[in-house]
Amino acid sequence: MRQTYRYFTSGICALWLAVGGVQAAEVTMTFGDSTPPYAFSETGTGLEVDIVREALAHRGHSLVPSFVPAARVERQFKQGLVDAASKDPGMTLEGPDAHYADVSVEFYDVLIKLTSRDLKLETPQDLDGLKVMAFQNAWMFFPDWLGQVREDGRYSQTSDQSEQVRALASGLVDVVVADRNIFNYHARKWAHDSGKVVPPMTMSAFQPPLQVRPVFRDAAIRDDFNAGLAHLKETGRYDELVETYLE
Repeated sequence: MRQTYRYFTSGICALWLAVGGVQAAEVTMTFGDSTPPYAFSETGTGLEVDIVREALAHRGHSLVPSFVPAARVERQFKQGLVDAASKDPGMTLEGPDAHYADVSVEFYDVLIKLTSRDLKLETPQDLDGLKVMAFQNAWMFFPDWLGQVREDGRYSQTSDQSEQVRALASGLVDVVVADRNIFNYHARKWAHDSGKVVPPMTMSAFQPPLQVRPVFRDAAIRDDFNAGLAHLKETGRYDELVETYLE
């Protein structure tokens, strides 16, 4: 009788796994290492990190964040070094091991200039003759705006976006392309650390929000993440996290 019961219960477990249950797993995911307030490599926290962590925890999974330069976020996934990548706005990863999740966060990229500069930034042609500093690989996301700037040699990019604040404040560049929340964070930190006053700056939206979809190697864990993300939004916890980091 005991042996029969053992076979019966093990069969139930096997059936549960086959139907769709997923054992709790540690999920190693890459995040950009210079994207506060979305990710803080020093503390392993941030808006994007915490959303992913809590969404995975909804069904028992734990997050192991790996912070790398922005250009390596997707590259490490392609190389099979991690279980997931936190962002792939272009959704360029292909193959049977690339399973895209629902949108976790949105980035609000803007064109930023010194308010004192009489610059109109309404069309790509308005960037003619101007020096532009962007975040890493921005030209790939906005070729209509940055393609000609890059071709003319007036384009630069940085993985450390605090450099954008210094470059714009000192007049080394005319325009910065950055997410408004990331830039505002670095501007406040630069003012605090340097003791200098950040000159007034004007931000101009030029694109719809950039929707970020994490990509997972395991489709079942992706599904669990989506369920957890939906739970965060239904309960209001998602909005609480946004208010915590984007106050």
